[in-house]
Amino acid sequence: MTDLTIHTYTAAEPGLFVNSYLLETTDGVVLVDANLLVSDAKALAARLDALRKPLLAAFVTHPHPDHFNGLPYVADENVPVYATTAVAETIAATAADKRTQWQPVYGDQWPDRVRVPDHRLDDGAAVHLGDLRIEVHDAGPGESHADSYLTIHCGSHQAAFIGDLAFHGTHSYLSDGHSSAWLRTLDHLADDLAGITLYPGHGPKADASLLSDQRRYLLMYREAVGRIAAGSPTLTDTQKTELAVVLTRYLPQAPLSWLVALGADAIAAELAEERAAA
Repeated sequence: MTDLTIHTYTAAEPGLFVNSYLLETTDGVVLVDANLLVSDAKALAARLDALRKPLLAAFVTHPHPDHFNGLPYVADENVPVYATTAVAETIAATAADKRTQWQPVYGDQWPDRVRVPDHRLDDGAAVHLGDLRIEVHDAGPGESHADSYLTIHCGSHQAAFIGDLAFHGTHSYLSDGHSSAWLRTLDHLADDLAGITLYPGHGPKADASLLSDQRRYLLMYREAVGRIAAGSPTLTDTQKTELAVVLTRYLPQAPLSWLVALGADAIAAELAEERAAA
């Protein structure tokens, strides 16, 4: 009988409650995403060491730093790091700018080096690691400029690691401005991932209804931005506060509410461009 144990490491609020996953099998461990801050990455590495099994590989679901920053602290240079070509290329192109943007906020908790995935995969490619078969699916732009998700098979066990294609219990990051494409992706994923347990980048595991919840959130966000912006590609600070009130009422207990205002201008610009093209 094939054994698979999925261990979840979840950061506290400063680390955006981001999840990293350790997939433990008889032969070793596979890492999915690597957390944001140095302290969390070191704690994740300690969790891995406690399993007393080799790290076979790491996978990165998308090119936001809370999913790849910790790689240098968890995966030795001889451990292959897999991602879609689009994810790897976007990390290579944006990691320096992300450090410039966020290191003043996080100080020495922001890593001083980056590891770009060195094994690039096409959509639908499969990687066999011991008892695990991992398929990588390119989802295109959505929550980030280059999303992907993983489906894993281990004996009779199936699961999907969906990165930030759906947030579970927190507000969403929309600053990359691809909400329309994200909605289209969610439409087909609901069928593709039906009946499979989903492991999101933020929040606890869930079934495919999580994708419908995310779709409703995006529709609410787009409607509120469109109404408040009234055609403008940007929002004033007062309008962003109004938007935050609307979304906080929609998810009254959800953390990371500061993300609501952060993404407002990107979605206002996206909506203005859609209207101009119509």
